[in-house]
Amino acid sequence: MDRILNNKWSIRIIALLLAAILFTSVNANNNNATTFSTTSSSDSEVIENVPVKVYYDKTNLYISGIPETVTVTLSGPRSIVQSAKAQQDFTVYADLKNASIGTQEVKLQVKDVSDRLKVKVNPATVNVNVQEKVTKKFSVDVELSKSVIADGYQAGTPIIDPKKVSITGAKDTIEQIAYVKATLESDGKHKSEFTDKATVSVFDSNLNKLDVEVSPQEVEVTVPVEKVGKSVPVKIKQEGTPESDIEISSMTPDKSEVVVVGDDAVLDKIKEIEIPIDVTKIKADTVKEITVPVPTGAKSVQPTTIEVKIKTVKKSEANNGATTSNNNQNTEANNNDATDDSETNDSKTSKSFSNMQVYMSGLKNTFDAQMLTPANGKVSVTITGEKKVLDDITAKDLSVIANLSKSKAGSYSIPLELNGLPDNVAYVINPKKADFIITEKEAQNTVPSKNT
Repeated sequence: MDRILNNKWSIRIIALLLAAILFTSVNANNNNATTFSTTSSSDSEVIENVPVKVYYDKTNLYISGIPETVTVTLSGPRSIVQSAKAQQDFTVYADLKNASIGTQEVKLQVKDVSDRLKVKVNPATVNVNVQEKVTKKFSVDVELSKSVIADGYQAGTPIIDPKKVSITGAKDTIEQIAYVKATLESDGKHKSEFTDKATVSVFDSNLNKLDVEVSPQEVEVTVPVEKVGKSVPVKIKQEGTPESDIEISSMTPDKSEVVVVGDDAVLDKIKEIEIPIDVTKIKADTVKEITVPVPTGAKSVQPTTIEVKIKTVKKSEANNGATTSNNNQNTEANNNDATDDSETNDSKTSKSFSNMQVYMSGLKNTFDAQMLTPANGKVSVTITGEKKVLDDITAKDLSVIANLSKSKAGSYSIPLELNGLPDNVAYVINPKKADFIITEKEAQNTVPSKNT
C-alpha cells in the first residue's frame, strides 16, 4: 500500500478516477434539476365564460347564432398562463366583416395572447346566420296572471308606456312575429290601481320565443282595478237519477267559490249559490261544464261557468264491497269505497283551466279582426291524460289559437286549437269556436294580434 501511495502514477490514476466519479454525479444532479424545473414551469388553465366579440356591418346586417361566452384553455409557461388568466386581456372574436347573407360556419379566433401560449377555444366553430337587418315598430299587448288581481276585483284596460316598441332582427325573423307581449306575473293581489314594469317578449304564431332585440326591453304598465262583487261558496245539488245500475259517488267543482257582482244591498243577502246538476244521463265518470246561475237581483257572476268532476260506481260493485268489508256499512260508505278504488285504478285524469285568452294567428297585415264571441275573448280548457303528465302542465304552457290565415273581409266562425300539449294528452275547448268580423285595415283590434 505504501508503495502505491508513494508512486506518482498510482496517485494520478486514483485522482483521475475520483474526478470522473465526481463529474458523473454532478452532471446527473443537474439533469434531474433541469427536468424538474422544466416540468414545474409548464401549466394549463381552463377559463370559463369568456365573452365573444363579433366584428360585422352593424348598420346593415343582423347576426344570430354567436354564443355570448365560450370556454378557453391556455397552456404554456406557468408564469405567462397565470398572468393571462388573471388579467384576461386577450379577446375571443368572430370576424364577419366580409360575411355573405345566409347560414355559414365561422371559426372563433383569439387575439392579444402571448405567442408562447397554446390556446384552445370551445366551441372552436359556430353556425352563424347572417341576414339583412330590419327594424320595425310593434304594438304591445299586456297579459296579467291571475295572481296579480285580488279575488272580487277586476282589472280595467291597461295603459302602456310606450305603446309601441322597436324590434330589430333578421328580416325573416321579423316576418315571423305574431305576438309582442308584456306579462305581469307578480303575486300582488292588487285591489286598487297600480303601476309596474313588465319585460317585453316576442313570439311567433306557435308562441315560440324569437331571437330579436327589443327597445325598450321594459314597458311601464298602469292597471286600473275595481271591485266587482262578493265571493260566495258554491253548493252542488244533484237532480235526477242516473242509469239503474249507476250511483253518483261524488261531484267536485273546480271552483269552491265564485264572485257575484251587484249592489251591496243585494250582495249582503247572498250567502251561497246552489248549482243543480242533472245526472239523468250519466253512465260513467265524466266532467261537465255547468253555467253558474246569477242570483236574483245580482248583475253577473264570475266565472260564468265551472267544471264539475262526477265520479260514479256500479251498484253491484258497491254492494259487494260493502258485504266484504262490513255488512252494516251504510250506502254512503259504499260510495266512498268505490270512489277510492276508482281513483286508484284509473290512470287517466282531467285538469281544467278557465279564462284562457284566445290569440289570433296568421292574420294578413292588410286586415283587422274583431272577436264577437266569446265576448271577453276567453275560453275554458279541459285536458285529459295521465296524472303524472298533467301535473307538469300549467296554463303558461298552453295557448288557444284561432287560425285566420285563410280569412278575408267578412264574418267567420273559426275552430279553436290548443298548442303546447304533449302528444298523449287530449283536450276540450269551451266554446269550441270563436266568431270574428274581418275588415280592411281600419277597424281597431280588440284581441291580441300581429300589429306593425
